[in-house]
Amino acid sequence: MNEMPRWSGGWGVQTVLEQRTEKDLLLGKRKAHAGYNEEVDILHLEGVYTWKKSIRMTVKLPYVLNARRETPDGAGGKMLQKDNGMGDLTLALPLKKYFNLDGRSGAWTLKPMLRIPLAGEGEYKVYDNEWGHGLGLGYGTETAQWHFHFDVNGWVYHEDEPFESFSSLNLGYNFEAANSNGMILWETDFHYEDDGSKTLSAGPAFYWNVNDTTHLRLAWQHDFYDRQGILDHGNGNDLKLSIGWVF
Repeated sequence: MNEMPRWSGGWGVQTVLEQRTEKDLLLGKRKAHAGYNEEVDILHLEGVYTWKKSIRMTVKLPYVLNARRETPDGAGGKMLQKDNGMGDLTLALPLKKYFNLDGRSGAWTLKPMLRIPLAGEGEYKVYDNEWGHGLGLGYGTETAQWHFHFDVNGWVYHEDEPFESFSSLNLGYNFEAANSNGMILWETDFHYEDDGSKTLSAGPAFYWNVNDTTHLRLAWQHDFYDRQGILDHGNGNDLKLSIGWVF
């Protein structure tokens, strides 16, 4: 959740339950096949260890609980394809430079990343099953009331997958209530692939630091702009429920 732990020897785990639905098959911005759905349920298992405040390691392993998509069968009808099982493992080493100013603090982040293929082969796979190298850059700052965060990540793969980047801009308001604290955010994401695919999605999020050990997060996003460079599903919504523990 990009919040904890910020102390030497700190570690944490979290689970993220994601439900993604996309309602059309797109080619460019055009609906090549309206009403051809894709629905994906994923359980993300994630961990973090902080050697010291500026150096961490994160591990992210997704598990596809259930995925189904509708595609043309070549005879004017629909064909149903399904997927489940392990996704690709992502390792990252976030390097942070913290700063404290008058009434405001924050951090710069440099994040080397590695994608390890674990998804296996198949006609329909939610994850790419390819080795990949990535690099992320980020900047975040907050006052007692306001929160701002921006980052961009780029990925290069070893085989057939195109270069892709993920950019995120988050604006939030901090609050305190009943011996705990949290944040209300508006999050905007942009996904780009060099095959011509571009997706702009945005929506609200709610983060709650329950008791410094337990953390909750609920986020929803809608695709406000979707262009697919190849025939693929789009025009979707994404819902994520996260619970994490830090020690």
